[in-house]
Amino acid sequence: MTTPRLRLSGGAGAVHPVVLDRRIRDIALVGLSGLVPAVIALGLTVALPNTSVLVVLGAILAVLAIVALIVNSRLEVTVGLLAVYLGLLDGPVKLGIGRSEATAAIRNVLILAVCLGAVMRLLARRERVKLPPLSGWVLAFVAIVVVNAFNPKTHGVLHVLGGFRQELQWVPFFFFGYVLVRSKKRLRQLFIIIGVIGLANGAVATYQTGLSPAQLASWGPGYRALVQPTTVGKKGSIARTYSSEGQARVRPLGLGSDSGFSGGVGVIALPCCLALLATWRSRRRWVAALLGLGALVAVATGLGRLQVVGAVLGVFAFVALASLAGRRVTRALGAMLVIVALAVPLGAVFVSAVGGGTFKRYESIAPSEAVSTVPSHKSSAWSKIPQFLASAPLGVGLGTVGAAGGFGGKVTELVEGHGVSAETQYNLVADELGAPGLLAWIALTIFVIVLVARGIRRVGDGELAIMLAGAFAPFIALTLEGFSGPFITSTASGPYFWLAVGMAAYWFAGPGRQTREAKIVRPDRHVGSASPVAA
Repeated sequence: MTTPRLRLSGGAGAVHPVVLDRRIRDIALVGLSGLVPAVIALGLTVALPNTSVLVVLGAILAVLAIVALIVNSRLEVTVGLLAVYLGLLDGPVKLGIGRSEATAAIRNVLILAVCLGAVMRLLARRERVKLPPLSGWVLAFVAIVVVNAFNPKTHGVLHVLGGFRQELQWVPFFFFGYVLVRSKKRLRQLFIIIGVIGLANGAVATYQTGLSPAQLASWGPGYRALVQPTTVGKKGSIARTYSSEGQARVRPLGLGSDSGFSGGVGVIALPCCLALLATWRSRRRWVAALLGLGALVAVATGLGRLQVVGAVLGVFAFVALASLAGRRVTRALGAMLVIVALAVPLGAVFVSAVGGGTFKRYESIAPSEAVSTVPSHKSSAWSKIPQFLASAPLGVGLGTVGAAGGFGGKVTELVEGHGVSAETQYNLVADELGAPGLLAWIALTIFVIVLVARGIRRVGDGELAIMLAGAFAPFIALTLEGFSGPFITSTASGPYFWLAVGMAAYWFAGPGRQTREAKIVRPDRHVGSASPVAA
């Protein structure tokens, strides 16, 4: 029996244009998926005959992953895979191969692949594109960054590229948040993804607390460079270790590329897990409780004092936002009490199993001073911002401070004879973008917090109110954490910040306003049919 073929009327043997177009795309996809990796493998073999087979296979898999992200028509799938990579694989890939600009750029290539696929589908559909609400704020910030490429104090193209990556690499998550997180179902899926990432990082960080610096250094060249740097001090790396009970201990990296990553993930995951615990069905609440405990472990084993205080602030922000809704706030409080009740006995067992000396770095945190620690910890840095801007109103140029400071060569800028540094989030923005960038950043942050606080009062669905409180509580915590350290450069908090702005654009400034004020929330629909920015 032969397979029937769809033919054009009046054309002997002619194939229908729709079928022909699909076949051409399939052939092109097969060729792109097979030919390009083969060419790369051949090129690596010829150019670098001593290249490891694992490197060749890694290059092939990377190309296949990029192609898959571009051609996949479901944005929720590609963004979900991207989130999993950032939370679970970015650190091991970067440190296992070796800390370099090439490995650091992998995540940027993946983000561009997802964006390219979404833009190509928009162009193919030829639909009218309407920018989300709050896009004016985002575009204004982007414009300030672009204009600073022409700042006389920006030294060369490489520093421009480094500054762009540092300030703008996570901006696409604003559009992802607006397009994708449009229902209680999507909020719940977001919480689960973040909770699983937090649990995994907590487990790995716990294991790393029992390793010596030499043992962790054996994981790869990047790990060795962090825990056993060749040069230590102001001009070199600072070892991610500390001394306790007469022996050197490792500051766990979790699944990130630097110490404290698990704590940063835990700060975001904890309010999300509390919201999940408060709103999920009884038979599934044990999963939410497990994820919540995993978030607590991630914070504790991250050994970052700032993250511990940030987690406390996140819980308080969650309860405060839930109480603003005025409905079923007892469920939010009940969820928090369940986690506390489980955490106290399990925490005692955990500390005894890991060893009390592991947590020596927390001795400086007094419970009565936990909340005041964040604003005052580096007040000597952010309090000097007005004086700095008076001397350098346009900043000291892109790619000068922060993680991008060494890209294209280290540049030391002096303002009134003193060097500049990015000790806080606000110092980082002021240094690179000057007064315009700092004002735009602060205005956007305050606007989003006020928008959420005012809008959550009018949420008609109590369950949705709790979920929105869990989604935006970490945003408030990060805003306060910014007084003690930069968070936009972190792979944990950077994507979340812009994702939260995008969610606020939908739920409190866009179409979600009608949904949130309804007593019964409409079921989730396919992104392509519900969004002006097609998935």
